[in-house]
Amino acid sequence: MKTKKISKLYFKQFCDSFKEWQLKLGLTQYDVFFHQKHLLGSFAEMNIKELAKVVSVTLTTVIEYPETDPGPESHAKHEAIHMLLNRLSWLGDSRIIEQSDIEEECEALVRRLEKLL
Repeated sequence: MKTKKISKLYFKQFCDSFKEWQLKLGLTQYDVFFHQKHLLGSFAEMNIKELAKVVSVTLTTVIEYPETDPGPESHAKHEAIHMLLNRLSWLGDSRIIEQSDIEEECEALVRRLEKLL
């Protein structure tokens, strides 16, 4: 199996692109921290503490199949979209939730996407 080690430049491009998407998507309420570690079977992962508004984004250190790598900007965009949808998912998992909570978050998503698209 041919692998590719992630360079410092690749990691920087990933972080910079993620920050751009964070701004474009209006997700400035989150504090984001970037990490690198070997992720088996994944390019990047994210852990979000919704109540604290803290996000840990991890980029792998080694790409297992370089021929399938769409690049750092693509991975950053993908993870930022996960961050965009997280609150809706978090609300769905909450024990106490009202329909208005879901409707409010859907409207917030629509407003963000209106500005972007």
